[in-house]
Amino acid sequence: MVALLDCLLISLQLMLAGGASAPPEPAASAAVAGTVAARDLVELEDASLPPQRVLAAARELMERVPAAATGRGLPLDPAERRRLLAGLGRAVLAAGGGGGGQLAEYLRAWARERANALGRRGGWTAAEVAELAAEDLVDPARFDDDPAFRRWVIELLPGELDPQTAPPLRDDLLLALERLPVIDFAAADAIESAWGASPRRAADRLSAFGREPARFDDDADAPIAASVYSLPSSFFDAPAAAAFLAAVRAMAPGRDLLVLTDLPSRRRLAACCASPRLHLLETYGRGFSPWTRDPMSLTRRADGGVMVLVRPNAQPGREEDGYLGAQLVRQLPPALDRAWGGVRWEVAPVPFHNGQVLLTRAAAWISIHSLEPRILALLGSDRVPVESFATAAGIERYFAAARQAAAELANLYGRPVRFVHPLPPEANGGGTGDGKEAGAHHASGSGSASSFGARGDDRQLAASRELVLRMGGGAGYDLDSVLTLLPAAPGRPAVALVASLAAGRALLAALTAEDWQALRRGYDLAPAGGELAAALGAAQQTPAAARLDGFLDLIAAHLASQGFRVERLPLLTVPVTLLSDHEGVAGREFLLTWNNVVLETRGGRLRAEGFSSLLPAGDREARRVFTAAGCSLDLLPALVHSIVLNGGYRCASNHLRASPGARTRVP
Repeated sequence: MVALLDCLLISLQLMLAGGASAPPEPAASAAVAGTVAARDLVELEDASLPPQRVLAAARELMERVPAAATGRGLPLDPAERRRLLAGLGRAVLAAGGGGGGQLAEYLRAWARERANALGRRGGWTAAEVAELAAEDLVDPARFDDDPAFRRWVIELLPGELDPQTAPPLRDDLLLALERLPVIDFAAADAIESAWGASPRRAADRLSAFGREPARFDDDADAPIAASVYSLPSSFFDAPAAAAFLAAVRAMAPGRDLLVLTDLPSRRRLAACCASPRLHLLETYGRGFSPWTRDPMSLTRRADGGVMVLVRPNAQPGREEDGYLGAQLVRQLPPALDRAWGGVRWEVAPVPFHNGQVLLTRAAAWISIHSLEPRILALLGSDRVPVESFATAAGIERYFAAARQAAAELANLYGRPVRFVHPLPPEANGGGTGDGKEAGAHHASGSGSASSFGARGDDRQLAASRELVLRMGGGAGYDLDSVLTLLPAAPGRPAVALVASLAAGRALLAALTAEDWQALRRGYDLAPAGGELAAALGAAQQTPAAARLDGFLDLIAAHLASQGFRVERLPLLTVPVTLLSDHEGVAGREFLLTWNNVVLETRGGRLRAEGFSSLLPAGDREARRVFTAAGCSLDLLPALVHSIVLNGGYRCASNHLRASPGARTRVP
């Protein structure tokens, strides 16, 4: 195993390349080095000594070397300091319940003085920050291996830095510490607050769910007051992030932009993109994804203040995103916090995935896939029981759980839940299978499966199985990537813009050489010319593509039956193997979609915003379809790495709608 100190150093050298630097500390003179008696160190390191003797040696050493001496240049080289601190760490264990307080205060004072001395120099190297972080852990090896010692040190850390320490050094040190997996969110919450790195502790703003009932705004009815993005340097370089933010500012100059980002990216963006309405919120390298939509909702309390609702379910591979909402609360600038009524957060009682829900004023529209985590929890299964869909009983069992999960979401969102596709009929005859409302009064949905079989015949079972099979074609795709719902307007009904691979194939057939070149250059695709056209054309004709198109046609037909005017938007699937460098890219394909957009009504006009597809002909066609449906479409510079990982603009953004009293004032 690589030593913890080495991990700190490697991490910092990678993250802080080009940051503050200074010559290393001069070595202490040999004459003064005798201040620390070698005997004390030997005794502290002697595993055979009884605990009381170890404690005595620690006290003697603390008397000889006051913690304040570190601020005047402690006459020890880094290796000697590590030996001394490791010895004190052994004394901590020996102290048990007694003597630990004195040791704790000494170690806190030691760390504060070391940081102050480095900060006063005005510059430091990555190696020096790594060394300081290791000293803050007292004994990195024991910290790594001993859970009890680790807990003790983590409780020590909030007191190990003076809040007046130079902020750049504080930030570098936090970056080093918070990249350690054992520094969890709760520990970081206490450390950042105590060190003056965050305006508040997230823990102090946590509410019990339901104590302050919250209202969800719909997806189109109000102007956007603030947008929340996550732009980690591990996903996006500074020029791409800067170009994107500049375009958003130009599109919506009156909007507050909150960008969760890590230290290297924050410093670069602060240097190039400073603006009164751009707020760069430090994450200290926590492993957040760019997709702020899925794990949280920005809602309004009854008093108009903001409540951040966080989902309870951890998405595999994105577990850290469960803290995105709390990080936003922790780092929100004080002026915005006041404007937002003292932001608070709560954890929902049921799972949700905001990329799988489209909110209108009257309903929350979902698909069967929106409910999958909750259905599986209700069934006590870790996978969809596809084989059970061969029988009426298996179909009924799964969709009874779906009806219960839908009723729970209806209670969460405060409006009926409606399906974008038909459902199999309920076993007890209580449902029509037309995918209409699910609310609390539908929560049970629990007729016996045998009655389904008794009343149904082979044709009914075959029809239900066929319907379930068609629904399965949408598995693995977020609803907002394939469907956009535009509200009704005077003189026209609500419009459903449904993605279509058939429309995508027609788009490909009409592309010019310039379009193909733009597509290839935009995504750094390896094939060229006719080879790219052939490969991309074949990707739209696979069995998986046919199943997806069948699911999309099912949605289109169902929403038309529910009174929507249905229009189709192109959709393309792009195999990741076409990328010049697809090493580490998860999944088999990514989508080029014009559905993954965010809606707002500003100045009485409906508009949408999303990423450019980097395919000019596709962008033109999308603008045509949106305009014909009564909605303008603004396309922003694409964050390509997000798109390649199937994160469109709606996935990669979250938005706070203007409060009712302020809606006429949002430019």
